[in-house]
Amino acid sequence: MRPHSRTIAAGLAALAACAAMPAAAQTVGTMTAERAAVTRDGGRVRAGDPIALGDRLRSNASGEGIIVFQDESSARLGPNADLTIDSFVYDTQRRNGTVRLLQRGGTARIFGGQISKRGRSEVRTPHIVLGLRGGIADVTVGPGGSSGTLLAGTMTCEAGGERRTVTNPGFSCVSDGSGVQTVRLGGGDSRFVDPAGGQGGSGSRTVSNHCASEAGMGSPACATRDGRLPGPQ
Repeated sequence: MRPHSRTIAAGLAALAACAAMPAAAQTVGTMTAERAAVTRDGGRVRAGDPIALGDRLRSNASGEGIIVFQDESSARLGPNADLTIDSFVYDTQRRNGTVRLLQRGGTARIFGGQISKRGRSEVRTPHIVLGLRGGIADVTVGPGGSSGTLLAGTMTCEAGGERRTVTNPGFSCVSDGSGVQTVRLGGGDSRFVDPAGGQGGSGSRTVSNHCASEAGMGSPACATRDGRLPGPQ
C-alpha cells in the first residue's frame, strides 16, 4: 500500500472509531438532595450529582431525592419512585421548551418551572398523561392505575381518548388507561409551592418552598406519611 493510501485508511479508521463512540449525555439538572437511597444504573446518586437526559432514577421503600432542572422546575422522588428523564429542551432566552418525564412507579411531586409556564411540561405514566401549567402535582403510579393530584396551577389529564382539565387544588385525575375520572381527594399541603414562583390555581396560597429544599427533607413537617409524600390523603 502506498504511503498516501495508508494515511487515508488510517483517517477513515479514526473517523469510524469516533462515530462508534457514544455521545456524552446532555446534563439537564442536578440532584440537590438524596437519602436512603436513590439509584441510577444500579449505582447510588448523591446530592450534587448531575442528572442527564435519559437517566432512570429509582428510590427504594425509604428513599427520597430532589432533582432541580435547568428551567427551575423540580421533581421530588418519594418512596419506590421510578422516574426517567425522557425529554428536556430549554431555550434560556425565551424561557420556553419541553420537558417530559416517564414515571413507572411510586410517588413523585412535580414542581413546574419556566417551561411549564410557556412550553409543554408533562408526566407520562403507563396509564395517563399529565400536563402541568405553572403548577404543582403529586403523581402516584401503582400496578393497576395512576393518579395525579393538583396542588397549584392547572393540570390536564389524558387517557383512553379522554381529556380533562383540573384547576382546583385537591382534585385528582385517576385512570387505569381506559379513560379519566376526576375526584376530590382533599386540600393540598400549603407548605409547598413551585420553586419557579408560579401562580397557584383557584384556592391556592403563596407559601414557602421549604419542603422542596434539602433542609426540608429532614423536617418533620415535610416527612412522608404511610409511604406517601405530604399532600392530599
